[in-house]
Amino acid sequence: MRTWITQLGNAWLKRWSAVLAMAYFAMHLLEVAVSPRTYDSATRWIIVKQIYFTAVQALPIFLAYSLIISALLIHIMVSVARDLGLSGYVPGLIVGFLLTQLLPLLSALFVALRSGAAINTEIALMHVNNEITAFEHAQIDPMRYEYMPRVIGGVASVLTLTGLSILGALCVAFVGIYGWVWENWSCYAHMMAQLLPVSLILGVVVKTILFGLAVTLIPLKTGLEIPKRLFLVPVAVLKGMMRVFFAIVLIEVASLALNYI
Repeated sequence: MRTWITQLGNAWLKRWSAVLAMAYFAMHLLEVAVSPRTYDSATRWIIVKQIYFTAVQALPIFLAYSLIISALLIHIMVSVARDLGLSGYVPGLIVGFLLTQLLPLLSALFVALRSGAAINTEIALMHVNNEITAFEHAQIDPMRYEYMPRVIGGVASVLTLTGLSILGALCVAFVGIYGWVWENWSCYAHMMAQLLPVSLILGVVVKTILFGLAVTLIPLKTGLEIPKRLFLVPVAVLKGMMRVFFAIVLIEVASLALNYI
């Protein structure tokens, strides 16, 4: 019994130490990110490159699958609501479920699978091959030129993909509710403006930023934690993606609790 309690306590201490290390790393990165001197031409170019590879290259396929999912779910909502005589609740259901919950979550998962694993692998290989140490010896700050651009690029990409998918879903929702009768657009826009107050929009933005931080910051820190053994890189990637998954679920659950409890 005492051994089991000791093992449980050690496990919790280890996890708490990892959380504190992640928080310290995030604070140091934030300190670098808010400094105006950070953004020279090289840093700006790296950030633009990260956004291009993370969001712009993946934009067509992401918009295609997000529009297909949105169209399918909206069609189901409209059909079921009409059968039950509850058509008036469809716009609120679309906003409360699709726009504010599902689409930000899909964007975060998409960026995590596409770029989070790649960031984890790249940083882990750089760490194992002593490239990070070489940067430091050459007086090149890796926080400024390697870590921070990836985090900013990931956050900007998740925000961009989420915003575009929400705009696309709003257009699909109009067609699903009113058909192609464009005379109803002003009524639809007024209704959506009432269902999407500024407070709700800000909440979605904050949640999306947290998603972006989770899918970039966690893989970065996990890649830097492993011992310098090449065969441990796949283990670090798996560990990092599991941490990202749990962080995304925790953020989503906290968002639901704040909205509905």
